[in-house]
Amino acid sequence: MPSDPVRLSRPVSPTELSTRATRRHLLKGAVGGAAAVALAGGRPGLGVAQGYQGDFVVVSVQEVEQAAPTIAAIEAANPGVKVVWRYIPSERFTELFTAAQVAGDQIDLMDLNGQDLRRYAIGGQLQDLSGIAYKDRFRQVALDTYTIQGKLWALPRGGIGGFTFFVNLKALQAIGVETPPETYDELLAMAPDLRQAGIAPFVHPGKNIYLWPVWQFWAYAQTSRNTAVEGTARVLTGEAKFTDPEHVAALEILHRFARDGMFIDGVNSLDNDAAWLQFTQGKAAFFYWHAGSIGTYREGDFPELDMSLIPPVRAVEDPNVARQLPGGTGSALGRYAEAGAERADLAASVMDLMTADPTIKALNELNGDPVSVNANVVASEDPLALLYAEQCSPNQITYLDWYWPPEITRAFQENQQAIVTGDSSPEQAAESIQSTLDDLFADGYEFLT
Repeated sequence: MPSDPVRLSRPVSPTELSTRATRRHLLKGAVGGAAAVALAGGRPGLGVAQGYQGDFVVVSVQEVEQAAPTIAAIEAANPGVKVVWRYIPSERFTELFTAAQVAGDQIDLMDLNGQDLRRYAIGGQLQDLSGIAYKDRFRQVALDTYTIQGKLWALPRGGIGGFTFFVNLKALQAIGVETPPETYDELLAMAPDLRQAGIAPFVHPGKNIYLWPVWQFWAYAQTSRNTAVEGTARVLTGEAKFTDPEHVAALEILHRFARDGMFIDGVNSLDNDAAWLQFTQGKAAFFYWHAGSIGTYREGDFPELDMSLIPPVRAVEDPNVARQLPGGTGSALGRYAEAGAERADLAASVMDLMTADPTIKALNELNGDPVSVNANVVASEDPLALLYAEQCSPNQITYLDWYWPPEITRAFQENQQAIVTGDSSPEQAAESIQSTLDDLFADGYEFLT
């Protein structure tokens, strides 16, 4: 899952190389950019590399406009260096990065969705960063997330946040409900009144197939009795199967949402922006979305939306099961294995600058992150961010597709979308997903911890 898929600004071409940004975006990041520039110039070696002049290429899941302050800081610290920031959205990263490799394009740093780290680390596309001298800059959970087989392959950059249930309190008030539901039964009970008022219970960007697995993450966390990560590892090592009851039960929760009419009409025709528009216009009461939308909400004017948040509702009978939710630890900043040796010192200093406290603080504020990956940074004082930090962050688990091989991710995407359209049952979906994994095993797939 993307670390922050919800910065809903203008579309940017995945192959856009321009680093120009509007005055509004530059001013928006001026504090963070100025802090990074000051830091780069105020402590020898941070962000500064002598000798190389020319292009320095960062392939990133962060949009160019959002990265403008960081770009300015790098260039200010390194006269003669031009940062080429190639934005590639998470859902197309593998495809477009592979195309860049085949074309022989220059690549220096890879700013990845954490989901993709395992693929590139095990595939020999990243350099080992275990020897960096400033590991104490980061929260341990963030370092652990990007450590595979005892080696650190990427530096965490950004915030600790994830997907939770956002709620429009105005929608609930319209049907006389003051308190958001805690269980699926409570949600089901209020659904007829919401629909009678012309409000869908849930909106979701179903057209973006990339985002369907987030439903499995929280559902399986409950059906596995809060052992989702451990259960996933057992399946990927062949000790268990996706057809086991707890996995099928999680798919059944999604089926229940679809069967009970929880989703807005035409859910599979909505992209990210369209889903957000439906939610902000008061046409849906709930939106299962990333915590980064807190920043989008604060920056906008949404008269029909009084946004709050809750952990996913409990959809199992056991009241002792925690309402866990999936999340990540910022983007994964790695050094491309085939990067030119003449830019090695520059790459090291740029990574230092890009993960420094002032730079990360500015990024946290931009994204509305509730918790920072940097140990000494307070991410946000926003009331919603603090609410997330209090109610959601303690029960956050790692996105399960950060463990899945890409073929399994795709299998879940396609089969979950089919469940919602009524073209597949949970049992059929589980069999299809397990069949994909069996094929991988037959081809020699091995899950490495």
